[in-house]
Amino acid sequence: METVKLSSKGQIVIPKNIRDNLHLPPGTEFVISMTATGLTLTPTTLFPRVTAREVRGFLAKRGRQIPDDVDIKASIKARLKAQDDASK
Repeated sequence: METVKLSSKGQIVIPKNIRDNLHLPPGTEFVISMTATGLTLTPTTLFPRVTAREVRGFLAKRGRQIPDDVDIKASIKARLKAQDDASK
């Protein structure tokens, strides 16, 4: 564990060994979130968002129909609702 200081400009420096271990190049953008115990820094994705249509067929199996974006979103929504209902 390392200790860092907040500068007068509200900046912190991520120690070099941590940057190297996590492969964080200069210019990496982060999402910062407040948690119950403090702050969490999460690097934003290195890969651009794509739609199912753009990667259609990438992992396709013969004879299997590839769902479209609407079907995928509906499936995700149904699974999240089922998980939410199960946790109540």
